[in-house]
Amino acid sequence: MMFTRKSRKFEKNDARCAVCGGDMSGVGSGIEVCPDCVRRRWKDCRPRLEAIHAGSREVFNLPLRAPGDPGGFACDLCYRRCRIGREDTGYCGIRSGSSASIHNDGRTHARLSFYYDPLPTNCVADWVCPGGTGAGYPEFANDRCTEVGYYNLAVFFEACNFNCLYCQNWSFKKTAGTRRAWHSVNSLTGAVTDRTSCICFFGGDPTPQLPYALLVSEAARRERPGGILRICWETNGSMDPSWLEPMARISMETGGCVKVDLKAWNPRIHRALCGCDNRRVLENFARLAEWVPLRPDPPLLIASTVMVPGYVEEEEVAGLASFIARLNPDIPYALLAFAPQFFMEDFPCTSRAQADACMAAARRAGLRRVRLGNVHFVH
Repeated sequence: MMFTRKSRKFEKNDARCAVCGGDMSGVGSGIEVCPDCVRRRWKDCRPRLEAIHAGSREVFNLPLRAPGDPGGFACDLCYRRCRIGREDTGYCGIRSGSSASIHNDGRTHARLSFYYDPLPTNCVADWVCPGGTGAGYPEFANDRCTEVGYYNLAVFFEACNFNCLYCQNWSFKKTAGTRRAWHSVNSLTGAVTDRTSCICFFGGDPTPQLPYALLVSEAARRERPGGILRICWETNGSMDPSWLEPMARISMETGGCVKVDLKAWNPRIHRALCGCDNRRVLENFARLAEWVPLRPDPPLLIASTVMVPGYVEEEEVAGLASFIARLNPDIPYALLAFAPQFFMEDFPCTSRAQADACMAAARRAGLRRVRLGNVHFVH
C-alpha cells in the first residue's frame, strides 16, 4: 500500500494539544500532544501516541508491534526480541516465521540498495573521518586531506526496528512485504572497486540485517588485503550488545566509525517520536565509548541528534551532551537541522534561534567537538 498522507508546507495554525488544550501553533500537528504533556502526563498521552504509531505502520502493512509467539523463531538482533510464529513477520518487516525465509532474512541475503558516493560526502562524520579530512593517514586514508577521486559504497538497508514519525527516508517502507530483489553477499562485495575507500551501512537501519552486513564486511576485506577499506555504520544503536562488539571491532581495525543517532534524552520524548524508549541506545553508546581511547584518531564513535522543533530542543540536547561528555568530552557530536517529513511533514524547519541554543547547550555540557549540520534547513 502506498503512503497517501497529504503533503503540506508548514504554516502557523490553531493547533491545540489534545491533552492539555495548550497552544501548539509553533509546531506541527502530527504528534497531537505537546512536549510538556509527553514529559509530565505520559499516561494521558500514551494511547493517542500509540494509535498514531500504529496508523503510520498499518498503511505499509508492517506489524503494529513485535510478535511474541512462545513457540516462534526467536530473533536476537535487537532489543525488541521478536518471537516470530509461522504466520508472523518481525517488527522490522524483514524476518518471518516461514521456513522459506531462512536465507532472505538479512543473514545471507539482504533487502537493500546501494550507490557510489564521491568523497567528500555529506556523511554525518565527514568533518572528522579519513575520507573527509585525511585523518589517520597513511594507515586509514589515501590522502593527507580529502580523498578526492575515491568513493564511499553507500549501502541503504530497507528495514528498521524503530518507527520514527519524522523519518527522512520513510519511502523504503513501500517495499516491505514485496518481492523486491534481495542481494547476496557476493553481489555486494562485487561492487567494491579499487576506488572504493569506505563502505557505509545505513538506512532504515543496519540492525535488522546485521549478520549480512558483517559477512559483506569480512568478505570485502579479504579481497582487499592491505588496502584501505573503512567499514562504517550509521545506526540508531539499539542492537543486542552481542552484535555490538563485532561492529565496533571491524570499524576499529579498518579506520571506520560508528555513527549513533541519539534521538532524544527523555525516554518519553524518544517514545513519542520513535515508538520506543532509549535505554538500550544509551547503554550501547556507553559500551562503544569504552573503545574510543583505543583509537582516538580518526574517532571511532560519533554522535548526532536531529533538532526537532518543540520536542528536541535545548533541554534534550543538554541532557544528551552531558551524557556524552561524562563518557568522553572528545566524542564528536553533530547537531542536525530538522526537515519536515512523513507524519511530521507540517512541522517547521529548525530555526536559527533553536540551532544556536542547542549548540551552546552542547558546549556548556563540556563537549569539545560540536558541529551544526544540515545548515541549509536552518531558517
